[in-house]
Amino acid sequence: MGQGLQPPIPAGGAWEFSWLNLSSPDIIVVVLMVVIFILAIALPFPGGKE
Repeated sequence: MGQGLQPPIPAGGAWEFSWLNLSSPDIIVVVLMVVIFILAIALPFPGGKE
């Protein structure tokens, strides 16, 4: 029945930098990935001291 293309779902606000456009969910994901990366480096491996 003539569906056609649907408009994109709005993702919330967006920040525009000179070479990068990020939506709010994208920034949240990037921040969480950086925090997990830092924790993975900073926390000791389990079982390291026997």
